[in-house]
Amino acid sequence: MANQAKATYAGGISFDIEIRGHKLTADLPRDKGGNDRGPTPPELLVAALASCVGIFAAMFAQRNGLSPEGIEVEARAETVQSPMRLTDFSAVLRFPSLPAELKDKARAFIESCLVGNTLKRTNPVSLEFEA
Repeated sequence: MANQAKATYAGGISFDIEIRGHKLTADLPRDKGGNDRGPTPPELLVAALASCVGIFAAMFAQRNGLSPEGIEVEARAETVQSPMRLTDFSAVLRFPSLPAELKDKARAFIESCLVGNTLKRTNPVSLEFEA
């Protein structure tokens, strides 16, 4: 199954994004020429990593009779030039109910998150133009 998103121009330099009926807006901060109507595309990518790790941690908790309450993930990536891109993605997971004896099992499961696995590999990106 392909994952899809549609971005439609929404004024200034912002775009409204629709994903399976869910809507959000991407923009740039005012100091970068935008109107700050939403997160930037790089921020959305980092948010995708944080939420994927969090969802996998919550699934692990539920499958192992643990509480997912209090799970938090902070993700980050560095911006580099030539070519401009994000690199050095990282995530810090706080999982208060995780017993030490399940840490290795949890790590193996959570590290299988789709977004994290995608970022760990080089992926081709194609761009087509339509009139």
